[in-house]
Amino acid sequence: MQIGVAFRQTRALRPGDRWTRPDGIILATARRLAFDLAVDLAPLDHASVLQQLLDRRLVTVAELVETGQRLCHPARPGSTRFEQSLHRLDRGAPAQSHPEVLLAEALWERSVPVERQARVVHNLGGSLHVDLAVAEIQWGIELDIHPEHRSIEGHGGDARRYRSLHLVEWQVEPVSEADLVDLATLADELTALYHARRGQIAARRSVS
Repeated sequence: MQIGVAFRQTRALRPGDRWTRPDGIILATARRLAFDLAVDLAPLDHASVLQQLLDRRLVTVAELVETGQRLCHPARPGSTRFEQSLHRLDRGAPAQSHPEVLLAEALWERSVPVERQARVVHNLGGSLHVDLAVAEIQWGIELDIHPEHRSIEGHGGDARRYRSLHLVEWQVEPVSEADLVDLATLADELTALYHARRGQIAARRSVS
């Protein structure tokens, strides 16, 4: 494995592609970095980078699209991957973590039409977001993977979220860090739960 700096040359450089830190070091702006990383990252890793930039509000979809229109070219490395990652942005709000990106992709491959960060209004007059969801059948997935979920306060917050979702008849499947070790098995289990939920909702609607 080689460790070092990869040098590249480009004539497609505008003032908006770079910014200067207070100490004088020049860095790529978020929109330019999003394009340049497409050369080096694997497809899902690059898609995850775009999701994180959007979630942190370092870039907008419009800025990414404009960057793609300006820079993508058959002769420019990374162009195809950048365009493919842009197409992955049409499944709801930006993902909040890389595991969320990986799990969503695995479920889409199994024809489970989850959307990211679905908004759910609950009976207490407020709303919350479910990490991955199929709103039509009130079914969702919560990734309890961040360190705060392991604290007493985190467990309490998760419990309150699930109870509020039960009040509006949502079924939520919690996912832990350990579950993500075997992503394929996890996706298969969630797919089976999705189909079971679809069957329950269909039966309930046929009776009513």
